[in-house]
Amino acid sequence: MKRKKRSRLLCLMAASILAAGCVAGALMPGGTAHAVELDGMCSLTVTVEPKNMEGGPVEMPEVALDLYKVADAVPVEGYDAYSFSTEGESQAAYAGLALNDAASREDWQELAQQAAEIALGGARQPDATVEDLQNDRLTAADLTTGLYLVVARGKGLTAEEYVFRTAESVEGREAAAESLLTTVAYSESYVFSYVPQLISLPTKEPDEEGNIMPSNGGDWDYGPSVVLKPEVQERFAALAIEKTLASFQAGSPATFVFSIEASLDGRTVYSDVASLTFDGPGSKGVLLAAEFPEGAEGRYALQQARIPVGAQVTVTEIYSGTVYEPEGGQAVRSFTASAAKPSEAGFENNTVSFRNVYDGTGKNGGSVTNQFSYSTDSGWSWTAVTGPNASIE
Repeated sequence: MKRKKRSRLLCLMAASILAAGCVAGALMPGGTAHAVELDGMCSLTVTVEPKNMEGGPVEMPEVALDLYKVADAVPVEGYDAYSFSTEGESQAAYAGLALNDAASREDWQELAQQAAEIALGGARQPDATVEDLQNDRLTAADLTTGLYLVVARGKGLTAEEYVFRTAESVEGREAAAESLLTTVAYSESYVFSYVPQLISLPTKEPDEEGNIMPSNGGDWDYGPSVVLKPEVQERFAALAIEKTLASFQAGSPATFVFSIEASLDGRTVYSDVASLTFDGPGSKGVLLAAEFPEGAEGRYALQQARIPVGAQVTVTEIYSGTVYEPEGGQAVRSFTASAAKPSEAGFENNTVSFRNVYDGTGKNGGSVTNQFSYSTDSGWSWTAVTGPNASIE
């Protein structure tokens, strides 16, 4: 009876294997080789692995690690085990979490989300932060025993920049059916997404299948090592096309059409058109992006686009109306797409500008109605209907 009771007790305090896309490891107090010691210090080492997508470069994320102590470890009298306590002043915010009642993987995943909402949503300060990557590892030392929320996030980013909920989209990623708090880090070409997880210190070694069970042999581990297992997706660039119409023929709108072609590693990754219509002289722009920053709508027309960072982009003005011409005959711009956002220094690299003037012929400028079609053999083509009342479609 006593043995069964001990196993039940240990199961209630056990946290599950951390899921894919999170820190890979396991959490469970228990063991028989040596009694657990809770007055010493622990450490946690997290390995960061370079990743790539099919056909893409292998890159390391710029990642840092934050640990938030959720609960203290409290010995269970008569057993080689411990439970969790949130009675300490610094853990009081987590007092509502049913830490000692969790009995399944799903329970611990839900508790990790609740703890993350408290820690990150409440702008709490982490108990330990590691930003110095050494030999592809981040090591947090001098940790008191207890339960920690492990948060991998972008180095140098603010919480507003690295915290997302999957009911939202991250750089063009489709939203999930249910909201899930995630954090992100970036490399030049990819977005690395992590789910915050709970880990207890000390812990036990997993079995051959990666599971921690009360019957597992071995000693308590006061310095476990785990591996970050993120979800990796392409990072998309933003592109601005700016047009200045220096002179204008009154009487009808003037429409300008641009083709945008992007290639990466010899394959076409984006091909589309954009247009701007003027009813007088001045400047306008269109922003192509997977996600639009706040305030962009007031400055640009917005067009959804997924252009991978690092792609070679060529923008060509393919229609300038009947009475306007590019100044200096320059109608083609090319560049390598960077990760800079419209509000950041360096976005000028992703901005192309065209300037047009009235050619003085006196012809009706007109606008144009376009029906666009694309062929891999001939590229973009359209049927145009000109006239003073025509419009872009």
